[in-house]
Amino acid sequence: MPVVRLDTARLTRMVGAGKKLVVERLPYLGLDIESVEKGSIRVEYSPNRPDFGSDFGIARALRGILGKEVGLPSYSTRPSGLSVEVDGRLSRVRPYIACATATGLRLSDEDIRQIIALQEDLHNGLGRRRRKVAVGLHDLDKVRPPLSYHGMKSSFKFRPLGQKREFTIRSILDSTEEGRTYGGALGGTRLYPVISDSNGTVLSFPPIINGDATKVSGKTKRMLIEVTSTDRKAGDDVLAIVATTLAEAGGKVGSALVKYTRPRTTPDLSPTEVKLDQAMVRRVIGLDLTSRQIADSLERSRMGVRGTRVQVPRYRIDLLHPVDLSEEVALGYGTDRIGPLYPASEHPGSFDQFEQFLDRASTIMSGMGMTELMTYELVDEDSLYSKFARESSRKISVQNPRSSEHSVLRDSLIPTMMSVLSANVKAEYPQRVYEIGRVYSRSKGGVKESWKLGCLIAHSQATYSEAKMHLEATCRTLAGKEVVATASGHWSFAPGRSAVVRIGKEELGVVGEVRPEALSAFRVNVPISGFELDLSALREQLK
Repeated sequence: MPVVRLDTARLTRMVGAGKKLVVERLPYLGLDIESVEKGSIRVEYSPNRPDFGSDFGIARALRGILGKEVGLPSYSTRPSGLSVEVDGRLSRVRPYIACATATGLRLSDEDIRQIIALQEDLHNGLGRRRRKVAVGLHDLDKVRPPLSYHGMKSSFKFRPLGQKREFTIRSILDSTEEGRTYGGALGGTRLYPVISDSNGTVLSFPPIINGDATKVSGKTKRMLIEVTSTDRKAGDDVLAIVATTLAEAGGKVGSALVKYTRPRTTPDLSPTEVKLDQAMVRRVIGLDLTSRQIADSLERSRMGVRGTRVQVPRYRIDLLHPVDLSEEVALGYGTDRIGPLYPASEHPGSFDQFEQFLDRASTIMSGMGMTELMTYELVDEDSLYSKFARESSRKISVQNPRSSEHSVLRDSLIPTMMSVLSANVKAEYPQRVYEIGRVYSRSKGGVKESWKLGCLIAHSQATYSEAKMHLEATCRTLAGKEVVATASGHWSFAPGRSAVVRIGKEELGVVGEVRPEALSAFRVNVPISGFELDLSALREQLK
């Protein structure tokens, strides 16, 4: 998700509200606050709201939901006199270009930083890393119209941004970071797009790099925006977002004439219209709002309402269907004002008793100083069988597994817990861990699923007695039952150092010391003891 850094003092000044109120309302725009630092706030925004890529767009929205500036923002354009001649040969390379100007600017360093950050987010999001759309910003006072968007050979030279000498297009693609990163966006073409003015000054080699002659600085008062793309609508959308952002920065937007076979004027900042279905809005957000409340809420979301039609500002490229207006009504109304509504029922919900039983088991283990693990139910055959020298004829394999590490359903928690201990051999001992999870075994009906509790204790003095002590304490506290342990062999534990666990007459688990060859296979250098208890069977017994 893209992140934008906001200067707190600057944002509160742009919104016209106090810091506390501004920070408090940011999440109600659909923004996630990543961090609040000294003098700044970092917020994460959804890629479907590219207009939030700068503080200009966020401040505009905040002024709306705070009621300081409601309704449709007005953006007008006037002819700038700028025109662009388009080389028809680029139709198979990068066919579309759209331009605009912004004059009367007085940009601070932070203004420029915000605009450049927006530009990069647009490149990475809507622009698909410049493959689909690329934006160039230029100092208009250094440009001599008309412009030409034409195709050049790889031997063509110009001075790219930040360089002190001229490079050929081929050397830019081969030897510069920008060329290596974005050169693939042009495919295998032999004709390269270049934007230049009437003096032959190169403004841009899109989508790779701008020319150095027209770079933007803090002294820039008039700016040229050029957008090249492989998709005309996407290019127009990006230009509208940048142009309206510069309008919010105090600029007066001018249009340009792009001379295709059929000339067209860009940008078009006129609002779009979406039909308002009030019944749908009420149904979707669950509030019985009046027509006036719906209209007021939409105006706080910076839209205009005319009867059953809603005017959507040009920078809101995410609103595609009448149902989208429901979210805008909720945001404008204030999602924090929408209280929970519980449906009437003769059968109120309750906690699942087995889940509560599992939670009690987890609480008991944590209370004994154990650390909980959560491992995968799909494991590798080597950990489950080979490292314990087990016979694997009854294994439950996955058809066409994505990887060998997740190819078999586990029938015990002990192997996966051993894998965790194996990965933490450099951590401090003692290590006492437990896991409550599902295991699987073959049965007459197919595959049986059950929940088990596993516990492993690793340190230089770990013994059978210590593991049995924890097992007895667990069963006594969890079920009020005493454990009977009968000496018996088990594939995971050393001969003579393991026992079958019974509660009543039913066999519910095993306890012991992990066999030495398994310790060696997992590369663990300390003794490990532990137990495994069938919680599903124990719960059935308690019923």
